[in-house]
Amino acid sequence: MNIEDYTSIKDILKRNTVLKEAVSNPDEYSKEFFLAAFKKERYLDMKLTAVRGYAEYASEEEVGVLMTKMLELLIKRGQTTPNDYQEYEPMRSPFLMPYLLSKYNYQCFKVFAEQLDKQYAAMDDEWKGIFTLDANGDIVQQRIAK
Repeated sequence: MNIEDYTSIKDILKRNTVLKEAVSNPDEYSKEFFLAAFKKERYLDMKLTAVRGYAEYASEEEVGVLMTKMLELLIKRGQTTPNDYQEYEPMRSPFLMPYLLSKYNYQCFKVFAEQLDKQYAAMDDEWKGIFTLDANGDIVQQRIAK
């Protein structure tokens, strides 16, 4: 799938599925594809998924530019939507931050993960641990929301 096809998809669930498939097969996609996906998406977990694909091709400095923007958005999200479990859980899942920290160990990922953990800890307990993503990006329901 090329950039134009991806960005023309209106259904967010379809775009999310395509993006997850793309990071699982990065050789079939380009650095430019993942950068365009990062710019297109508004949800933080989807932006971070695009960063995962982008990191396959980009330098630590290039990834750092995107993660600086991600950190700004994360902090703002914590102020506007403090219980944003629908984005926090995927970002904390084995598919995203643990993977990025393990594979790249970049300082920008460490800083982002610390802020994410801080905001997650500040969430009301009733919103924690509802679901996660496995290492392949598939949803794993952990409990029913109250």
